[in-house]
Parts: sequence; structure tokens; C-alpha cells
Amino acid sequence: MRSILLESCEFMKRSKSKYFYALLIFFIIIVFLLAIYVYSIVTGNILEDAAVNNIREVAVHDRNTITMFIEYSWKNQQRIGERLKRNSQNLKTVSQINEYLGVEAYESTFDKVYLLMEDGSYYTDVTYRKGSEDPDYYPYMDLFADTDSYKVIGYDSLPVMGSDKVVIYGYKLPDNPKDELLSGIKIGEDQKEVYAVIGVCKRSSIVDGLVIENYVDEAGNTQGYSSVVDKKGEYVVDRKDAASSVSDNLFDIVKRCDRSNLTPSEVQEKMLAGEEFWFYMEKNGVGELNYCAPLNSSSVNWYFIMSVNDQVVKDQTKLFVLLIIAAMSAAIIAIIIAFVLTIIMQRKTQIAYAQEKAQSEFLSNMSHEIRTPLNGIVGLNYLMMNAIDTPEKHLQIKEWLKKSQNTAEYLLALINDVLDISKLQEGKVEITRAPMFVETMSESVYSMQYDNITGRGVEFIKDIHITVPCIQCDEVHIKQVLMNIVGNAAKFTPAGGSIKFSVHQSMIDENHVMTTFVCEDTGCGMSREFLNEIFNKFTQDRNSIPNSTKGTGLGMAISKLLVNAMGGEISVESELNKGSTFTVEIPAEICDIPDYLKIHSEDAEKTADHSGNGAKSTKILVAEDNELNAEILMEILSQFGFVPVHAQNGQKAVEIFESSEINEFKIILMDMRMPVLDGCEASARIRRLDREDAKTVTIFACTANSFQEDRVKALGSGMNDFLTKPIDINTLLRKMEEIDREKRNSQ
Repeated sequence: MRSILLESCEFMKRSKSKYFYALLIFFIIIVFLLAIYVYSIVTGNILEDAAVNNIREVAVHDRNTITMFIEYSWKNQQRIGERLKRNSQNLKTVSQINEYLGVEAYESTFDKVYLLMEDGSYYTDVTYRKGSEDPDYYPYMDLFADTDSYKVIGYDSLPVMGSDKVVIYGYKLPDNPKDELLSGIKIGEDQKEVYAVIGVCKRSSIVDGLVIENYVDEAGNTQGYSSVVDKKGEYVVDRKDAASSVSDNLFDIVKRCDRSNLTPSEVQEKMLAGEEFWFYMEKNGVGELNYCAPLNSSSVNWYFIMSVNDQVVKDQTKLFVLLIIAAMSAAIIAIIIAFVLTIIMQRKTQIAYAQEKAQSEFLSNMSHEIRTPLNGIVGLNYLMMNAIDTPEKHLQIKEWLKKSQNTAEYLLALINDVLDISKLQEGKVEITRAPMFVETMSESVYSMQYDNITGRGVEFIKDIHITVPCIQCDEVHIKQVLMNIVGNAAKFTPAGGSIKFSVHQSMIDENHVMTTFVCEDTGCGMSREFLNEIFNKFTQDRNSIPNSTKGTGLGMAISKLLVNAMGGEISVESELNKGSTFTVEIPAEICDIPDYLKIHSEDAEKTADHSGNGAKSTKILVAEDNELNAEILMEILSQFGFVPVHAQNGQKAVEIFESSEINEFKIILMDMRMPVLDGCEASARIRRLDREDAKTVTIFACTANSFQEDRVKALGSGMNDFLTKPIDINTLLRKMEEIDREKRNSQ
């Protein structure tokens, strides 16, 4: 038995292991892919930030270069003013002034240097411009109109400089807070006071200090540009061609683009607030990342912008991401392999430990479940042996015999289920439908559980109302389910409580009836959590009575499996500390009462009288090597009026049958495992004998093995049917009746 259980456990665990490892591998793959995905995103973001920071560093460098150039230009203008202060007395005529300004322009960073007078006129290196009547006159005084600053800057087109726009620096001399000595400088014949020094630069003077084309792809295409705009969005240095005179407005560009994360007004607001910010825009499928920052000069309201194609960021991050992912993948694969190997080793250890523990617990629980009814049988036999010579206890002995028989039948059913656990696990339960007395079966359950329940101080009530006495169903399995339910009620109902066992029927149609079995107790009940698990395998409620008897945890799982296999339903209602109610509904076909049930339902005296009529002519060959089993079986057959003949092994059985008269033996009960010649080979030899009844004699396999492979082997050797030990005489009679009926129908 132990070896069978071990094999069953191994089979179940191997099946589970396949699913476990399949799920584990699937889980590892998913985790691996998720890890790469998440890491690539994180790494990409980090590298993207690094690339953006790199762009910012380049942009800051260019911005600082422009700022330094502007500040240097202011210093140049201050020096021009200082030199003018020293030389102003020598500048009397226009030509002297023109020559002086030419020299200053040559020695400074400016292309042109002008002196702006307080009336708006100004001296250049070639002429003197008086006012608006002069066609080439430029209103430099307007640069100072809206500001109190001594420094102004602007850009515009000057005819004298050609078509390219220029940057204009204005450095006011009177009331200069930086240098009071520069105030009051007068030049020319009329000794007009100099208002400001004007420096004019080509736009290229700023461009020369910038890395305008910052990023170039493999094909040589420029992917980044530096630009300078004022807070109105007008370009001082054009975004795409710093050397070009073509300009545009930043806000118009943002407005015309296909997509931007900032609106033109939002960009302008940030510029007016002096913020440093990024924004993304896309046009014609090309994305562009723009870094914007004000120039670090208090006198310039310009913004520096670096525009970089977003492909630059992608190109910079792609290679790093691929390399890191490759390295990470190799590391993760190595870790996963090590992890899987570790899990496999741990799993093997855990399986070995779990197998040992599960087998130990299972066998311990099954030992208790088997020993409990077995103890009852041993106890009843002891009582009967002590009372056998006491005439007044004969009726009591008869009652004990009935209880012993019922308990033995229950024990047999329990052992069959344990041995057949692998089939139950797979849902392959064989249901045998045969005529059954509902009331007799119900009374049998009540009788078997009566002493067990009342002995605990629990009231046991029965309420049996039967309208259809005989139905086609599986009596053994129904009794097993009911014994389990009522037995559980006994375990979990304390002394002083009650258990009510009810049976009633309702018609489904004219040929079918629904039989409902209800077991209601006032025991400890079950928690709501356990009600969801009660029909799972190996589960027991932790809230049960501490001193109650524990079972295997298989009972309710097997019960539900069996009830479902019979087409029925099992349900439970329970409340903790108030009790439980189990309901079993079995649909079945209505049938007539067969003769063998009529015989069995009569009392012992009538059975004895009946067994002497007509059965003496039925001769049965019993092939059984176990002397005790042979003695019991032959005695039972004799009591039912049969004439049994014993054969000690398969060889003897063949010899006895071969030497017998034709049709002398009607039935052969053949044990499958015997010395000299086993039952299957003996049956095959009998079927091959050259005599008339060798093909027609009924051969039943009789064995303690109840597995499907044993049944297939028996039928394959020529046997007619399969009987498990101990032999149930009712089953034998029923099978004999069925075979006789088939033979009569075939004639």
C-alpha cells in the first residue's frame, strides 16, 4: 500500500513540476524582457539627460562668448570716450574729427565709430550728418529714447554698411555713472557737446565668436544652430544662417510649426520673465530641441537660443543604450541561469523533503482513518466471542454482527478510495449504477453512525421519507459520501448538541426521482473563508473544536467529486459556532426491485430457507491460494446454497475443471495472484481447452487489486467480469443474474 501511495504522489508531483517549470521559465522570460524594457527606458532617460546637458554646456559656452564680446565692446567704447576727452581740443574741424574716428574704428573691434551730438547730428569717419534731411541719416538718438541706461544696443540695416544688418552699440557720455570725467566733452568749430559714442559692427562680429553649426551628422549635414533673438522674437543672429541677412521671428516660427510643447505666447512670457527653459517643436516631420537663456548682460535684453535636431539626442543615446543593454542582457542571462540552477537544486531538495513530509502526514492520517473502523470491528468481534455462549445475548450478537458488517463495508470503501486516489485526482471515477433500496441504505448509514454519535453525548435524529423505494445508482459511493458527511458532523459537534439526518424524494419526471440527503448539526460550524475551500483537497478548518478528531483532508474533496460524477450536487451552509447543514441531491432512474435484493431484504431465517431451494445444483470452482479467504468464501457460498469446490492454485483449477463433467461448473471464482499458475494464465488455458463449456463457463476475477490495469488484464485473459475482495455476495448475485440474462437473450 505504501509503495502505491508513493508512486501516486510521485506521479502527481511530476505532473505539477512540469507546469511549475513551464510557468517559471515563462515568468523569467517576462521578467527579463520587462527588466530590459525598464532599464532601456531608464538608461535612455539618463543618457538623454546627459545629451541635453551636453547641448546646454555648448549653448552656455556660446552664450558666454556673446556676452563677453558685448562687454568687451562696452569697454572699447569707454576707452574711446576717454581718449576723446584727452584729444577733444584738437578736434576742431570735420576732417579732423573724421580722421580721428577712422583711426578709432581701425584700432577697436568696431567697423564704424560715430560721435552722436546732443542735437541728434553725428560725425562719421567720412562725413557729418546733420539731420533727417540727409538721405543717409540714421536716428541714433532714438536708441536712447525709451531707456535711462547709459548703454544701449540695437541692430538694423545701414546703407553705409551694405545689405547686411549691423549691431549698434550706444555709450552715453553725459551723466555717465561709470565715469563722470566723460561728461562735458565738446568738439568741432561750434563746440557742441558729445552725447554718445556709437559703435557699429557687422553681425558677423558676433557670429565669429560662436560655433553656429554645433552638430554634424555622418553625411555632413548640420544638425544644430545657435541664434540670438530679442524679446520681441526678432533674430539678431539668424537661426539657420548667421551670415545671412535673411531674418525671421521666433514666435512666428513656433506658430507655424506642426507641433510644439509651448505656444508662442508661453515662449514670450518666459523670455519676458528672464527664464532659462527648453521647448520642443516639430515641422515637416523633423523634431527640434531648443535651449533658451538670456544673455548674462544687464544692458542687453537678448535671448540666446541653441536649436538641435532631436536625432542628435537619439544618436548619442542609441549606441550607449545598445551597449548597456547588451552588457545587462549578458549579466541578466548569467544571473537567470545561476538562479534557475539554484532553484532547480532547491526544488529537488524541497520536493524530497515535501514528499517525505506529505507521505508521513498522509499515511499518519490514513492510519487513523483506517484504524478507527478497524478498531470497531476488532471490538465487536471481542464482544461477540465473549457472548457467544450466552443464549440471552444472541439478539445482541446479531446486532453486533450487523454493525460489524456495515463497518467492514465502510472500511473497504475507504481503502478502495485511497488505493484509487490517482484516478480521483484526474477525475476518472467509475460510477456503477445498480438497483438500490434507498431506505435500507439510509438506515445502514444511520445504524453505522448511531453508536459513534450517541456515545459522544450527541442526539442523533433521523427523518426518512421514501416515496420511491428502489432506484438505479451507485450505493457504495453514496454511502461513502453520507458516511463522510455524518462522520464529520459527529467529529465537530460537542456533547449536548444534535445531528439530524434527513432523506426525502421529489419526482423529476415519471421515470426519474431526485433523492435529497440532508445532514444538519449544531456543531462548531465553519468560517466564511473555509467555506470557499471546503471542497479542496487536503484542507481542514483551523476553527474546529480543538479536541475533535482530525481526518485526512480528502473527505469532502472526494465527496464532491463522487457526487458530481453521479450527476448530483453537494452544497453546504454554515455559520461559525452555530452549526452546518450539508445537502446532497442525487438524480436517479426509478427501477423495479430485482430478486436478489428481495432475497437480501428478508430476515436470516427466510434467507436460509430460500438458499436451500434451487441453488444446490449450482457448482462453483473457487481458485484461492489463501486458506482463510478460501474458507470464508466457501462458507458464505454454502450458506447461499451453492456447492463450492476449492483449488489451491491456478494449475489445480485448470486440472479440476478439465477433469469435471461438461457444464458441471457454472461459475469459476479465480484469484489473480496465485503460486504455480496465476489466475490470468489459468483462465486463458481454460478458454483454450477442447471442450464445450470451456468457452461458456462464467469466470470472475477475484483480487484485492482494484486498478483499471488489473481489470483490463483480467478481461483480456478471457474472464467475464471483475470482483474486488472481499467478495460482496450481493454483487456476485447481481452479476450472475446479469450474465444469465445475457445468455438467455442470446439463445
